[in-house]
Amino acid sequence: MSAAVPVSANPVAEYRERVALLCQKFTRATGWTVRFVGDARAASDERPAGEVFVSGVDRIGRIELLLPAKVGQQTRKRAESATELLVEMIEQLGASLRDRHRRDDDVQRLVEISETVTCSDDGLDAVPVLLRAAIELTRTQSASFHLLDRDSKRLLLRGQSSLEADLPLEVDLVRELDVSPVDLKVLVDGPIEVEFGTGPGGRCPDWLPSGTAAAVCVPVLGSDGALGTMWVYTRRAGRILTEQVILLQSVARQLGGLLDRLAIRDEQAIRDRIMSELEGLSESQSGEQLGILPSGTGFEVVGRCCSRYEVGGDLCELVPLSEGRTLVAVGDACGHSVQAAFVMTAVRSAMSAVLDDRDAASVSPAEVVARLNRALCRVTAGHQFMSCLVGIVDSERMTFEYSNAGHPVPILFREGDCHSMESHGMPLGIIPDAEYTSGEMALRGDDVLVLFTDGVFETMNSRRELFRTEGVIEAIGSGEAGESIGVMLDRIWDTSEAHGEGPTEDDKTLLVMRMQQKTVVRPPHHVRTDRVLRAKSAANAISSRCN
Repeated sequence: MSAAVPVSANPVAEYRERVALLCQKFTRATGWTVRFVGDARAASDERPAGEVFVSGVDRIGRIELLLPAKVGQQTRKRAESATELLVEMIEQLGASLRDRHRRDDDVQRLVEISETVTCSDDGLDAVPVLLRAAIELTRTQSASFHLLDRDSKRLLLRGQSSLEADLPLEVDLVRELDVSPVDLKVLVDGPIEVEFGTGPGGRCPDWLPSGTAAAVCVPVLGSDGALGTMWVYTRRAGRILTEQVILLQSVARQLGGLLDRLAIRDEQAIRDRIMSELEGLSESQSGEQLGILPSGTGFEVVGRCCSRYEVGGDLCELVPLSEGRTLVAVGDACGHSVQAAFVMTAVRSAMSAVLDDRDAASVSPAEVVARLNRALCRVTAGHQFMSCLVGIVDSERMTFEYSNAGHPVPILFREGDCHSMESHGMPLGIIPDAEYTSGEMALRGDDVLVLFTDGVFETMNSRRELFRTEGVIEAIGSGEAGESIGVMLDRIWDTSEAHGEGPTEDDKTLLVMRMQQKTVVRPPHHVRTDRVLRAKSAANAISSRCN
């Protein structure tokens, strides 16, 4: 009577102890001596009842039934039959221990796989490790992983492994999903076991190793859905155990998690690169710094620009044209972030080209706006437009000539009163041949011009009330006489921010300019000549009266 018990080396001692204990209990219960001999070579010469094996080759001992020679034939038969039952119990015990230790080994293997995948410097190196683990856990010969392409129409071989040798990756192995019924069904319904060579349709597919008799396919799932399929295949006929399929699904989950982490890593690298590029772009973006104007502009200016994202679409430019003439431009491109920044950059580049012309010193704001409109229409679609106000401050003539292309109207603050200017045309980039006119306003010393984008007055509170232009006017007029324009700008900006709820929802630009007093300076010799003439005239009058 032999009991073949495949167990690992570690549980052998435990198994021997349990077998010996069962033999002792059997002997006490029946009165028939049954003993377990751990070393088969030391066994008695009397007739043995059976042997116990670690495997089909390695022997750990034998069970012996010791009966007196005078025992009757009937009693002997009963003792042998009972001992056979004991051996069956021992075999079941061995199978139970084997399964328990195998499950423990499988769990430990899964833990090791998880640690390997987590600690892998290059996640792709862990794919062969996972496939090898899938082979070991399912007791099969080969495994492969097939990745869905971006369009979810094809399966691309991205990993394969075998117990016999390392397999080269067949990079050209591509299978169309709509003609791969097993994979398609697995992605929808879950794991499928396939047996080949039996019945219609049982022919092994060409891409599987030759001689494959059975296979299991399971889905590889990520956080956003199916990523592909994992196959294991064997040349042994018969079904693969349910427990092995469950273990294969565990490996597939590990692979799905690995692919998710790789995707997150790649996305983070892309985000870091984009952020770095956007930070570099924002350093030179229009409106971030007004720069230093040369002397003789005739006004002082402060400004602030804040983008909702890393880059924005607000334009804010101050460009000296000639002595006493300065171009001022404030604009707001539609949309946010990169899309708006593209439109703003196109307008800014076109403005630079216009101002590089020979007639730049004498060009009118309306002509600048018309040229910007034609340039933007050539490079953008109709829905990518921009509101813009272009003005020229002439400190010699004390005028502000401007053309407004659909932009919020500027506000003139003079002697405690606010005056809104007018608009002259539609935004840039919609109609190439749109016509624009301009207006001119006489300026005085201490006049304040306030220019802004709609992000300043479109802040909304919890009652869904906009700050509006009236809020800007109220903030302008609530200051003290003689305050600096920096204080005025901070008050307008802070009041707008305090009115809104939460973070800024749009790009915001605010520009405040104050005209300087224009004084007429006479040369000193004019004053001295007038004084001398008056003195001589007075002396002549006195002399005439004396005469």
